[in-house]
Amino acid sequence: MKKILVINGSARKASVSTALCESFLGDQAGFETKTYNAYSLNAKPCCGCGQCGKTVGCCYDDLDEFMADFEQADYLVISTPVYNSGVSAPLKAVTDRFQRYYAMRFDHGIKPAVAKHKKAALIIAAGSKGEGREEIKAMYERLFTVLNTSLESVIFFDSTDKREPDEAAVESVKQEGEYFFN
Repeated sequence: MKKILVINGSARKASVSTALCESFLGDQAGFETKTYNAYSLNAKPCCGCGQCGKTVGCCYDDLDEFMADFEQADYLVISTPVYNSGVSAPLKAVTDRFQRYYAMRFDHGIKPAVAKHKKAALIIAAGSKGEGREEIKAMYERLFTVLNTSLESVIFFDSTDKREPDEAAVESVKQEGEYFFN
């Protein structure tokens, strides 16, 4: 059974990014989906201690279950609102903790650092027009080179301070999800 790992970076259960993510996921019969909310994970930020460069792993164990799920996933879906041209702080804390894989590759010579290849999708909702899309996309594209992950889909919905996704936008996101998972 194929596994989908979802990381939701929104603090609100009824956010635009969450709604778009749910439309993108649709009804993926035959897939095992595990969803984490970055706020609920309450990840400690990377402290730059260098432990992952000395031994494989992290000095903190708060994300061990999440990282095990990540390693086993076939698909990665990241959903986030835009805050100051970037992802939410809890999602950034989770993202920074992927440092263990940089260390595995560059300090320990493990290539690929993540054995199982993944297809990834980014779902980004911005309050204003055009804010954050390229910055967030570039951050994850660089990260994915180490994580044996290819960015296959980027969905960007802006101006959410003034509008909600209409039926056509939701349907378009749903179709993109169907294409992505097939």
